[in-house]
Amino acid sequence: MFHCPMCMGFHVGWFLMLLSPFTQLFNFDVSVANFFLLGWLSSGTSYIMNMVFGDNGVKHEHKYLDNEVDASTGPTLL
Repeated sequence: MFHCPMCMGFHVGWFLMLLSPFTQLFNFDVSVANFFLLGWLSSGTSYIMNMVFGDNGVKHEHKYLDNEVDASTGPTLL
């Protein structure tokens, strides 16, 4: 559960739904529909955040293509 961001997000979502009657911070009805909706919303948010941020901050990947252009094989203008 702790190694999968989507699983952890789902469980945090339904847990926050259960805390809703005890807090003024957010208000959700405790129902089966909200159980799944909040779990899925939290799971998707966790997945997106995991794809954007890593241990060293914002993730950025550069894919360098190994395409070297040889000037002698290009078309001639004149």
